[in-house]
Amino acid sequence: MFTFESVHTSRIFLTFIFGLPFAIFFTVRSSKQETTVVARLNFVVSVVLLSFIAHTSFAQDQLSRSRSENLYKKGLELVNLSNFGAAREVLTQYLQQSTGPDTRRAEAEYYLAYCALNLGHSDAEKLIEEFIDSHPANPRSITAYLDLANFFYNEKNYTKASANYGKVNLSALTPAQRTEANFKWGYSYFNLKKLEDALAKFNSVKIQNSEYAAAANYYAGFIEFANGSYDEAYTDLKRAESNAAYATVVPQLLANVLYKQKRYDELIQYKNSLRSRASTIINYAEISMLAADAYYFKKDYTSAIAAYEAYLKENRSKAPASLLYRAGYAYYSLGQDDKAIDYLKTSAASSDSVGYYASYYLGILYLKQGNKPFASTSFENARKYLKDKDLVEESTFQYAKVSYDLGKPDLAIAEFERFLKGFPSSAYTTEVKELLAQAYVNGNNYNKAIEYIESLPRRSQAVDQAYQKATFLKGTELFNKDDYTGAVQFFEKSLSYPIASNYTALASFWSGEAYSIDRKYEEAVKRYQKVVSLGTGAEPETLLKARYGLAYAHFNLQQYEHALFNFKDFTNRSPKSGAMYVDGLVRLGDCYYVSKAYPDALTAYNRARQLNSPDDDYILFQTGVINGILRKYPDARNQFTVLISSYPKSQYRDEAFFQRAQFEIEQGNYEVAATGLTQLINEGAGSRFLPYAYLRRAASYFNLKQYDRTVNDYAAILQKFPTHPLAQQVLLPLQEALGLAGRSGEFENYLAQFKKANPESKNLEVVEFEAAKTLYFDQQYPRAITSFNNFLISYPQSSRLQEANYYLAESHYRQRELDKALSIYSSLGNDPTFTMLNRVVARMAEIEFRLGRYEKAISSYRRMERLAVNKKEQFNAWSGMMDSFFLLAQYDSVNAYANIILEKGNINAGAQNKATLYLGKSAMARGNYDAAKDEFINTLNTARDEFGAEAKYRLGEIFFLTKEYKQCYETLVGMDAEFGAYEEWVGRSFLLLADNFIAMNNVFQAKATLQSLIDKFPLQTIKDAAKEKLRKINADEDVRKNQVAADTLGNN
Repeated sequence: MFTFESVHTSRIFLTFIFGLPFAIFFTVRSSKQETTVVARLNFVVSVVLLSFIAHTSFAQDQLSRSRSENLYKKGLELVNLSNFGAAREVLTQYLQQSTGPDTRRAEAEYYLAYCALNLGHSDAEKLIEEFIDSHPANPRSITAYLDLANFFYNEKNYTKASANYGKVNLSALTPAQRTEANFKWGYSYFNLKKLEDALAKFNSVKIQNSEYAAAANYYAGFIEFANGSYDEAYTDLKRAESNAAYATVVPQLLANVLYKQKRYDELIQYKNSLRSRASTIINYAEISMLAADAYYFKKDYTSAIAAYEAYLKENRSKAPASLLYRAGYAYYSLGQDDKAIDYLKTSAASSDSVGYYASYYLGILYLKQGNKPFASTSFENARKYLKDKDLVEESTFQYAKVSYDLGKPDLAIAEFERFLKGFPSSAYTTEVKELLAQAYVNGNNYNKAIEYIESLPRRSQAVDQAYQKATFLKGTELFNKDDYTGAVQFFEKSLSYPIASNYTALASFWSGEAYSIDRKYEEAVKRYQKVVSLGTGAEPETLLKARYGLAYAHFNLQQYEHALFNFKDFTNRSPKSGAMYVDGLVRLGDCYYVSKAYPDALTAYNRARQLNSPDDDYILFQTGVINGILRKYPDARNQFTVLISSYPKSQYRDEAFFQRAQFEIEQGNYEVAATGLTQLINEGAGSRFLPYAYLRRAASYFNLKQYDRTVNDYAAILQKFPTHPLAQQVLLPLQEALGLAGRSGEFENYLAQFKKANPESKNLEVVEFEAAKTLYFDQQYPRAITSFNNFLISYPQSSRLQEANYYLAESHYRQRELDKALSIYSSLGNDPTFTMLNRVVARMAEIEFRLGRYEKAISSYRRMERLAVNKKEQFNAWSGMMDSFFLLAQYDSVNAYANIILEKGNINAGAQNKATLYLGKSAMARGNYDAAKDEFINTLNTARDEFGAEAKYRLGEIFFLTKEYKQCYETLVGMDAEFGAYEEWVGRSFLLLADNFIAMNNVFQAKATLQSLIDKFPLQTIKDAAKEKLRKINADEDVRKNQVAADTLGNN
C-alpha cells in the first residue's frame, strides 16, 4: 500500500501538451511516516501472530505441538522478517501437511500468494485469484484486489495497478481506503496518459478531507491546464498550493495558467509575491520568463528587458527562439539597436514563423545601421513567410529597395515588377514605380535600362537624360571590350539626346576615340570637334583629351596643318608633364617636320627628349634625319649612332643604319656608307630595309668602281627578293655593272630569273585570287579555304603566293583550326619581305599562347615587338609577354613588361589598368601582399573594366588570406554595383564572401549568400560552386549537431 505520509518525489515527463516536452516535478509531504504495503501487512501479521502465540500458550497444556503448527508459525515469522522466499517454501510445506478444515489454512494460502507477489513470481496473480475464489467470505478477500493493485502501484506497473483497482469493490472499503484507492487509481491513469479517466478519480478525491486532497488538486489542476480549462485549473492549483508539500511546485503551473489567460498584471503580482522564497520554488526561472513576457505583452518594454536579461543571464543557451525574438523586439522598440540585433540574429535562424518575423526587424535594424547587404539577406528571408501577406508585402518592398541601393538593378527590377504584380493596391505602388524607372535607367545593366526606356510610349526629359547617360555608359562598356563599332552605335544614341552637356562631351569624345581606333579619321574629327565646340560645357580634362584626339585624327589624315594647330594648342594648354604631353610634343615635332619647319621640329623633339620621352629612339631618328636634311651631317651621324648603340631592339635601328649611310653617300663617303650598310645586312636578318641596303651598297661600290661587288649586291636583290618592286629597278644598273666588269653575257640569266619570278600573264590569276578574298571577307571561311588551296595549286609561281597563304591561314584561324593556321603562319613568318609580317607574327604569338605553349608564344611576341608599326601592336606584344611570363611564374619579367606598358603603352586606359593589375598579381603570387594591395588599389583608382573587376576581387582575396575579414567584406560587398557587367568576377566575389562569413562565424549570412547565388546567378559554374559550398556547410552543421547531441547524452 502507497501513502503520502512521507516525502515522495516523482518526475513526470509529458509530451502531449502543446506538442512540446513538458516536465513537472511534484513533491508530496505529510506528517506521518511512510508506510508501504509490506508495512501494513507486517502489522496484520504481527497481530495474528500475537493471537496465535496467546492461543498456543493457552493450549500448551492441552495439546502437543504438531509439526504442521510449527511450519505455520515458522512461515509467519519469515513473512514478518520479509524473507519471502523461505516463507513461501515453509508455507507450501504447511499446506501440503495440513489436512481438514483449518482457519489457519486460509491464512496460509493468503500469505503464500502474498509471498509470490513480493517475489515477483508469475503465479502471484493466479494465487490471489484462487484465494478469492476459494474464500469469498474471508475478510481478506475484500482487500485482496486492493493489495494486489497497491503492490503493482508501488512497482510502478500502472497498467496492472489500474486493472486491479478496477476489480476492487470500493463500496466494501472504508472511506479512507476508498479515498486512497481512488487517488492511486487516478495516478495510475495519469501515468498511462489516460487523462480524462485520471481527472475523474482526482476530482473524487480532491474534495475529500484526506491526506490525498492536496495531491489530487495538484494533478487535477495539471490535467485541466493541459486541457485548456484554465479557470478550473487555477482553482485546483490554488488549493494545492496551500499544502506545504506543493508550495514549491504549484507556482510554475499557476504562472502558466495566468499567462495563458493573459492575466498579465496578476501574473506579475504573483511572481513578485514569490520573490522572497524564490530559491525554494521549482522552475522559478520559468516564472520569471513568463513575467518578462507579461511585461512585453503590456508593452512595458523597459521592465520586460530587465526581466528578460535576468532570465537569459543563466538560461540563454536553452531559451526558445520565440523568447529571444521578444527580447530583441523589446530592445528594438526602445531603440537599443545593438542588443536588439544580438537577440534577433539568433532567433532569425529559427525555421518557424519566429524566424521570419525576426528577420524582418533584423532587416530594419541593419538598414538603420547602413548595413544594406545584411538587411537584404534578412528581408529576403522574411518575405518567404507566405502565411502573413502583410509581412510578405513589407519585406518584398524593403528587399527590392535595398537591392536597388546595393547596385543590383536586375534584381531590383525583378522584385519591383513582382511587387507591382503581387500587390497592385499597395500604398507603396507609386514609390515602387518611381524606383523601378530609376533602377532601369541608372543601374549598371545598361541593356535592361535602354530596352525599358525605348519601350516607353512617352518619355519625360528626365527619362531622356537618363537614357543619354545609359547609352553612353553602354558605349563605354563595349569600348572597353574592343567592340568599337558597337560602342559608336550607343554613343550616337546618347548624342541624339544632348541634354546634359557633360555626357554630350563624353559621348562625343569616346565616339571619336572609337572611330580613331578603327581608322575612320574623318568621323573621328567630327566627334572631337563637337567636344571642342562645347567649350566650358565639357569638363576641362575631356576638352583637353579631345584636342589631343583631334590633332591625332588630322595627323593620320595627313592634314598636317590642322594637326599642327591642335597639337600646338594641346601642348600649350596641357600640364607640362605626363605621357600625353610628352607624346603631344613628339607629334608636334612630326607636324613641323612634315611642314619642313625643321628648326621648330627640332625644338619640339628636344623638349620631349628632356622630359624623358619613352619615344627617345624615335626622336633620335627624326632629329638625325632633320640634321641630315639641314646638312648638319656630324649631328645627324651622332644621333643615328646613339640610336644604334643605345637601342639595339628599336624598330628604327635598321632605318637609322640606312639613313646614316644615305647621308654618307650624299657627302661622297662611299666607303663609310658601304661599311655601315654591310653592318645592317649582317645584323638585320628579316629587316624590311635589306633590299634597300643591298641597293645602296651596290651604288656605293659602283662609285668606288668595285663593279664585281656591285654586281653581287644587285644579283642578291634578284635572288633573295625576286618579287620585290626593287627587283625590276636593278635590271638596268645590273646590266651596266656587268658590262663594266666585263661580264655582260651573264645578264640574260639574271633577266630569265626575273621573268620567272614575275610572269607577265596575270589576268585569270587575279580574278581567282580576288574571288577567294571575297569569300574570306564575306566570312565564308570553309569555301575560302577551298578557293585559296586551289589557287596555290594552280599558280605555284604567283607573286601573290604569300598573300594567298596569309588569307588561307586567317580562314583556318577563324574556323578555330589553330594548328593548321599556325603551320601556314610559321612558313610566312620565315619570309622577312612579306608586307604583312607583323600581323603574321602576332597571330603566331596568339595561337601559341592559346595552345598553352608560352615559351614559344614569348618568342613570337618578341618578334612582334620588333616588327610593330604602331603603338597598339607594341602594346599587344608587351601585353602578350606579360601574360605568358605570368603563367610561367617568371614574375620579374612580368614586372618588367608591366612597367614598359606603363611607361610607353598609353594606347588607352585599359592598357594601363592591365599593367597595374599584373604588377599586383605578380606581387601577390610571390606573397608580397602589401605591394600587391598597393597595385590593386592603383588599378581600381582608374579602372572600370574587367581589369578593375579582377583587381577588386584579388584585393578582397588578400584580405581574406590575411584574415582581415572586415576589410574583405567591405571590399567585395559592392562588386555587383561597380562591376556588374563582369559576371565571373562578381560570382567569384560572392563565393569568397560566403567563405568570409564562415570565417566571421556568421553562418546565416554565408548560407543566405550561397542560396542567392544558386537561385539567381546567371553563370552555371558559379551556381555549381555555390551548391557545393552550401552542401559542405550543411554537412558540417549536421556533424556539430550530432556531436552536441552525443555530448548531451553522455552527460546525462
